[in-house]
Amino acid sequence: MMKILIAFDGSPSAQAAVDEVAGRPWPKGTEVRLATVLERPLPLPPPNGIEVYAPLLEKMRVSLREEAYQRIQRAMKTLATRKDLTISYEMRDGSVKEALLDAVREWDADLVMVGSRGVSGLARLLLGSVSQALASHVPCSVEIVKHRS
Repeated sequence: MMKILIAFDGSPSAQAAVDEVAGRPWPKGTEVRLATVLERPLPLPPPNGIEVYAPLLEKMRVSLREEAYQRIQRAMKTLATRKDLTISYEMRDGSVKEALLDAVREWDADLVMVGSRGVSGLARLLLGSVSQALASHVPCSVEIVKHRS
């Protein structure tokens, strides 16, 4: 049995990774897991005190979680056409790189599929590359799928 983890953020490049998995032959019983990480929203300065700030942050968190869930459900429909695959998902909170590395290790994935946004130059230096971090640090194979514009 094979375990494939797809690092999924709802972007076109992440969807390309989902499409790649859906379009390939895999051994019967292969498990596919979509892993989404919700980064904590940047803190905003409290306008009139903490009593306003906390509910606003909670509302933002719930909204982001719901949007992520809807994106995951759309991606799972793509994979659901494959009756030979067992499909699941998980949402984690925290730093994208760290949470995905933990997800891969804890689930003991055999393969990680990740889309590449094609960020380069200064943006890559400042933001870092999730696909590069995964390729460098996970204990399994990583395939980076480029989105064709």
